[in-house]
This record gives sequence, structure tokens and C-alpha cells, in this order.
Amino acid sequence: MIRALLMGMFCLVLAGCGGRQPDEDALRSDLQSVLAVAFGEETFKIVELERRGSAKDSTAPEDQHRRVTYFDVELELMRDLALGGWEDPGAASLVSLLGAGPRSIQGVRAGGNDAGDRIIARASAIYREQDGKWSFVMPATFREPGKPQAETGQAPRPAQEALDKLAEITRTIEAGGSPVAQRVVDQELRRSVARISGQLSRIENGYPVAAGPDRGEYAAFASALAEVSREHQLRVLPLITGGSEENIDLLRNGNVAVGLAQADAAKAAFEGSGSAESLGAFASLRALGALYPEYVHIVVNGDSETQTASGLKNARIAMGPAGSAVRGTLERVLAAHGLQAGRDYEPKGLRFAEALPALRRGEVDAVAHVIGLPATPLRDALGGEGGLRLLPLDESAILQLAESDTGMVASAISAGVYPQQSGKVPTVAVPALLLATEELSREEAARLVRIVYEQGNDLLAQGSAQGSQVSVRNARRGLTVPLHVGAEQALGELEAELESASMR
Repeated sequence: MIRALLMGMFCLVLAGCGGRQPDEDALRSDLQSVLAVAFGEETFKIVELERRGSAKDSTAPEDQHRRVTYFDVELELMRDLALGGWEDPGAASLVSLLGAGPRSIQGVRAGGNDAGDRIIARASAIYREQDGKWSFVMPATFREPGKPQAETGQAPRPAQEALDKLAEITRTIEAGGSPVAQRVVDQELRRSVARISGQLSRIENGYPVAAGPDRGEYAAFASALAEVSREHQLRVLPLITGGSEENIDLLRNGNVAVGLAQADAAKAAFEGSGSAESLGAFASLRALGALYPEYVHIVVNGDSETQTASGLKNARIAMGPAGSAVRGTLERVLAAHGLQAGRDYEPKGLRFAEALPALRRGEVDAVAHVIGLPATPLRDALGGEGGLRLLPLDESAILQLAESDTGMVASAISAGVYPQQSGKVPTVAVPALLLATEELSREEAARLVRIVYEQGNDLLAQGSAQGSQVSVRNARRGLTVPLHVGAEQALGELEAELESASMR
């Protein structure tokens, strides 16, 4: 009797498992469709797909029955494809479409992939059940559980031994020689020993890198850089900060060795213009290279009559805190459309994550942000109920902004990058720059640049979705401050190596 009961229960379980939806055929069909929308029909072929189970979608609205389905997939490239390009959908878009994490995708090559290459991923997708039928909603959202290793904006102090040595040398020189000679030697020794002490401290204690908010793109990149640097016996310390403006201030005050910032914010700081006017020119600010593009996103409700950014006259626009690098960029973008803050629209200081719910509630008319692809909060919002959509920028405004000297480049958000996005959205992008100051020695800068841009240092595999877009080919693109002499040296060597390899 017990045996029969157990067998009966086992059969029920099997029946239940066999009835779970979506099945592998549905997964295959839906995945092939979203890949085709973003990358074209003849780009990816699904070689193998295996369903791994499912779980309740904890992000689903209360009135919806949704499940997250997990699966492994192997893709074959049908044509050559540079997933690290800036103009086309790249590895970050592929990660988003697969519902994968940067660390769970294998086979993306920094120098570009060839036809026939295989890409393997542990993927996921969200499905909704309605009237007994399951329909694809969007790829599931991946959230990196890790965080940067450090959370303080204070850098290690210089080595005390070097400072003691400076004092000893100074006392010796003061004991003899002319007053003029003493002053010259004292000045030069102080400067030299100070630089040496700084290098010794960084080698021993690590290089503090001003990144950005916890779980943001800058923090993910800095954490990935720390992992790659460890393989080269170099310690990098990612710091949680407020973003571009704070990072530049930390560099200006000598509290960090390296920092990330938008190209236009770096330009303003270098020149002492815009929001940095009261601080004066930051003449010693230097670039180690351009990393990846951050795109201007403007979002409105689906029922809005506004069709392009120029139609935002009299709108309430959430665009981040006043004085922030993002707000400055967005004000320039809207100005290129003939719109001035306070006169033609009302800026709201809401941050991106809190602005999207406010848009749904009708408290603002649009949300604007500058962020790399794909922006996770926006991806979630566009995949939910409510019909949010992206606004394109006007062609004339894009041309004007691209021809300005702010580092902006004409670009587009490719079709399929976000849920329910059937066509590409013209916009502009601002390069994220890796910055330092002249206090960093030529040798230190060259070493860091090689770690960042050398092929084989896989930032994507270490958790940065934008890491695949970091390439020596784009390292000089959109620079708005001078390159550090060490960066110039290292990039020149890497470019020569790349050219030599292409001629073989």
C-alpha cells in the first residue's frame, strides 16, 4: 500500500514536472527572437539549450503570476562580431538579453569574435501565466551580489620611512652651501622624496580608485579592475563614492590615486568652468584613457504625446541633483534642443531609481539620465506594466553635441537592448574616463594602462558588464583632458602591438 502510494506520488511529480512551462522549445524560440531584434537575423544560432528549472518571480506585480526560468545556452556566431564596439549592441546588451551575469557568460573576446565562435551562458527569463498560457515578458534581471573591497574615501598615508629620509636629507643640506643652493636643493629634494614616498606607499598599500555608488557601473568596473590587477601583483582599492564630481574632488585633494568620471565633468574640472568654476582650473588632471560610453536616456510614459526630446517644453523632468555631472550633461543636451532650465522646463532633483516610480505616478513628465547599457533600473521599468518608452534625440541636436568639444559622441541605443524596444533610439553618449594626476609617475601610469587595455585582461569575466567595451582602439576616443605621459607611452606601445598582430 505504501509502495503504491509512493509510486502514485512519484507519477504526479513527473506529470507536474512535464507540465511546467515554458518548455525548452518555447525558450529557444523566444530567445532566438530577442537576439534577432538586437543583433540581426543572421548573427546568433542557438546550438544547444537546456532548461535548469524555475522559481517564483519576486519582482512581479501582485496581480500577476510570473516565474523566472533558468537555462544554459550555447550560441554560435554566424558572422564576425565585435562585441566590444561602441556603436553596435555589445557584450553588455548580450548579457542583458540573456538575463545572465557578466561572470556567467564565456567566449566573448575583447578583440572581437569570429564567425564560428561559441558563446556559452547561464541564462534566465521571466514568463507570465495568463488564462493557462505562458508568455515571455523579458530576460530576468541579474544583480551582482558582490561589492567593492573598500568603502572609505581616504587613501593610505605616505610611508613614514620616506618622510623621515626627507627630513634627514634636508638637515644635511642646511649644514653647508650657499643660501641660494640650499633653497634650490631643499626644494628639489622635498619634491622628489615626496613623489618617491607616494609611489612606495601605493605599491605597499594599494592604489585607491574613486569609483561610484554601491552596485553602480563605476563600482562594478573598479571591482573588476581590482580582480584583474591582482593577477598582475598590483593592489587596487575600489572606493564607494557619489560619482564623477566627488571622484574629481578626491583626485584634486590628493586623497586617491585614480578615479572615474564622465568626460564632460573632467573637462569642466580641468578648465575650471561650469560647476567647477569656483574651484579654479585643475591643471594637473590627466587621463589614463577612455573606458566605455555612457548614454543619454530620456523616458516618458507610453501615452505621452511627446515624440522627441524637443517636445519636452513645459515638462517636469527628473534629471538628478543640481550640480551633479549627470545634471550638467542633461542640461547641455536639452539646450541643444532649444530648451533652458527654468524657462522651458522644470528640473527635478530626483535620483534615477526614485524618479521612475514618480514618472509612473504622474509626479514628473519625463526622466533623464546618463548611464551605460543596459541600465538595470530602466530595464526593469520598461519590462513592467505601464508602457514607459525611450525618447530619441533630434538629429540636429545630436550633430551639434557631437561637434562640440565636450567629448560627446553621436550614438544610438540598439533595438532590443531594453524590453519592448523594437527600434534603435538615436542619442548621444559621454565616454567614462579613467583619470589620475601628474603625481602618478610615468611608470605607474603605464603599468595601470597596460592592465586596463591589454588583451587577455577580461574585465567582463570579472563582473563589469561594460568591461568588454574597454579597448585600446577606443582608449583615445572622446578625451577631454590631456593624456598622462605614462598613458601616452603605454597606449602607443599597445597600438603598435595591435597593428603588428593584424599584419601577421
